Amino acid sequence: MRIKIMLIVLAVILVVMTAFSVIYVGISGTKFTDLVYYFDLVEEDRPTITAVSENEDILKVGDFHYNKYDDKLLEVDLHSAGKSGNVNVNFYYNNEHFTFPYYVNDFGTVFARDTMNFTGFEVIEWDVLLGISLVAVAMLICFIKYLRESKYSYSMIAFGGLFLFCVFTVAFTVYEISRFNYFNFFLQRLLDAGADFAFYSAPVMLLFCLTVSVSNIWLIRHEGFRPQNMLGIALGLAWGLAFAGVILFAGFLYSEIDYSVAESILYCVMYIISFMECLLASTIICAFISTRHKPAYDRDYLIILGCCIRNDGTPTPILRGRIDAAINFEKKQFAATGRHAKFVPSGGQGSDEVISESESMKRYLVEQGYPEEQIIKEDKSVNTDQNIKFSRDIIKEDAGTLENIKAGVATTNYHIFRSYVLAKKHGLDAEGISAKTKLYFFPNAFLREFVGLLVDRKWKILAVLIIILLTYITGAQMLSHMTAYTY
Repeated sequence: MRIKIMLIVLAVILVVMTAFSVIYVGISGTKFTDLVYYFDLVEEDRPTITAVSENEDILKVGDFHYNKYDDKLLEVDLHSAGKSGNVNVNFYYNNEHFTFPYYVNDFGTVFARDTMNFTGFEVIEWDVLLGISLVAVAMLICFIKYLRESKYSYSMIAFGGLFLFCVFTVAFTVYEISRFNYFNFFLQRLLDAGADFAFYSAPVMLLFCLTVSVSNIWLIRHEGFRPQNMLGIALGLAWGLAFAGVILFAGFLYSEIDYSVAESILYCVMYIISFMECLLASTIICAFISTRHKPAYDRDYLIILGCCIRNDGTPTPILRGRIDAAINFEKKQFAATGRHAKFVPSGGQGSDEVISESESMKRYLVEQGYPEEQIIKEDKSVNTDQNIKFSRDIIKEDAGTLENIKAGVATTNYHIFRSYVLAKKHGLDAEGISAKTKLYFFPNAFLREFVGLLVDRKWKILAVLIIILLTYITGAQMLSHMTAYTY
């Protein structure tokens, strides 16, 4: 609830900031003090300069004087006269003259056509950067809150991804505009931030795609061919095709279509790539952190997620690792608190299995000295979602309620994040207990969570993408119009 309130307050602040910028420019924009250079060959002399507007129905020239810091820089006061359109102002001195172009819009705002500066453009620049920074701070606060409360979920990934996206956008923009104080340059750099991130991150993404593709080959060799074991190869192909499409578009088609349309298409694709890369990075970070989390020693039940068993009905090394992780946790909890937890081995019987996975786990637990009354089997589930759901039902039946019941979910480390997501989905207060496994499982597990995020939060992600794309399409259109005014 606090997060929702914070996000609502953030939205109100952003609206107020936008309204302030618009009102400020609307009120003050009819007057503009421009800084223009003249080219005097005799530096020690200050020639007499006169300034004339070519159309005083559009723009009038007021006072002007030399800048106190630079003798070749004039400060010129300009006022809109009521009409809109392009107009030049000519400066005459020593039988020479130079011209600067301006534009007055329908609202009377005066623009310098070469830089697109206007009264209050600094306010808009700071409002934009501050607004994006505030979004980044809000996303970071949400991310940290979820981290502290061990709420490993798709929402946590989304918060982390938006934080990274906003930080990179501000960083790339500020780094470039610190050298020039022109509004058109600021807007160009803001638009280019997404493209810059995508290009600068390309070597890292290429290495990552190659790594996950190789891990998929190992995974298929050890685990067999399944669609979910091809996610790394699919990501590499999708990313490669998207990047190749951008390069081909920029190299061959960009000049063949309308400039503003070309800008909009290019920025849309690059920002989609950048945003998705940030979400992927956040997925990897969150999934890795979840494997390092140590649950508190206050668990009432320990669910053990099943997987394939041997032909003789004994657990495979992977399954035994999950059981041992649960056993080790239960021993440490009892030693620390004197409190036992009940085991819930979860897994049905496959068509090629002699007994159910839960029965295999129960026998192993009994062999380790645990009494049968401390073990509650769940032997109907056929996948991870059912593991959690059916185990929850058994826990509720055994305890009489789920209120104040805390569970642990023992599974291999690459599977931990998914257990958090499914526990939340089924209303179970649970934390992961991690068991080690082969490294080649990890990349594909990260991608499974990334795909799960895109599917589970598809409408929210689409809404955020639409907001981002509409913002930058508008910026691209503004920039193209500025270019048209200038030339």
